[in-house]
Amino acid sequence: MKMPRIINIIFLQGLLDQLKFMVMLALTRLGMLNLPEQAESEDPASGLVLVIMDGLSPSLIPVQSLMVLIKKRVPVIEYSNFLERYGVMHDEDVDMECSVCLNCVERSHEIRELCNCYHVFHKECLDRWVDEGQVT
Repeated sequence: MKMPRIINIIFLQGLLDQLKFMVMLALTRLGMLNLPEQAESEDPASGLVLVIMDGLSPSLIPVQSLMVLIKKRVPVIEYSNFLERYGVMHDEDVDMECSVCLNCVERSHEIRELCNCYHVFHKECLDRWVDEGQVT
């Protein structure tokens, strides 16, 4: 059987990325590889990492870093601005509740606006949920 002379570079790179990922994951699970952010922290949750697939190469991201990223990417706005953007007038009565605490959201409350749906969260509720959800 003849072996092809040309090795697909993209395939080889993807294969090496997968191998690197498996070794990093195994070393992290065995406690033999600490990410720089983990070495300085005494928080038990700092040892948790998530696998993030970005293109062909997977990466290990500390949960703490991901929580900060979530809070940066989900904008905080006043609920009245959210309503105005979707054409709700000031005199209209809109009953909306926070999907975390299930309390009503008032026009003056700060909310975090998700970009792919119309769910409404009080800023404090979503921040607390993200912070507490890291170890569960």
